[in-house]
Amino acid sequence: MITTRPARLDPETVLAAAERLVAERGWDGLTMAALADELHVRSPSLYRHVESLDAVRNALRLRTVVELGDAVRAAVMGKSGIDGLHALTDAYRAYAQAHPVRYLAQGALPGDDAMREAGVRVGEAGYAVLESFGLTPAELPVATAQLAALVHGFVSLELQQTIDWVTDPDAAYHGLVELFAAGLRHRPVATD
Repeated sequence: MITTRPARLDPETVLAAAERLVAERGWDGLTMAALADELHVRSPSLYRHVESLDAVRNALRLRTVVELGDAVRAAVMGKSGIDGLHALTDAYRAYAQAHPVRYLAQGALPGDDAMREAGVRVGEAGYAVLESFGLTPAELPVATAQLAALVHGFVSLELQQTIDWVTDPDAAYHGLVELFAAGLRHRPVATD
């Protein structure tokens, strides 16, 4: 008879197991009992390594935003203008498609300092690209919010299959990004 030895538990091991469970079973499938079973330990043993199920879920949500920030920042390195914008938005969408359950759970993120810091890293990639369109520092916050709404909106609808009637989602997505870029190029220039 083969027996499975319990994993050496540390926060990273617990979080990796939680990530697998969420990917396979969704957020409702992530319970302390399921996590303990995945790690081959008894549920009470987990509480030496994690505060609560909510803490595990929040850590996993934070990891999602950190990874998304890393992905978009890497994608825009050395790129600007429309190439940078497509690199940014394509990396964002690709990350969301690779981790749909975790991505869609962002709505439940706590607004703590760690989450804001992770969000800022995503935004910095947007700022860098949008600056290359000639936006002023005063225009960047609004343009970044508009871009985030555009990309998050399309990606969320796509992942939830509420726009599955779109025959070519890639073309629709890229066309939307092109429309946004055209709007940036033809925006009214503020004069003093």
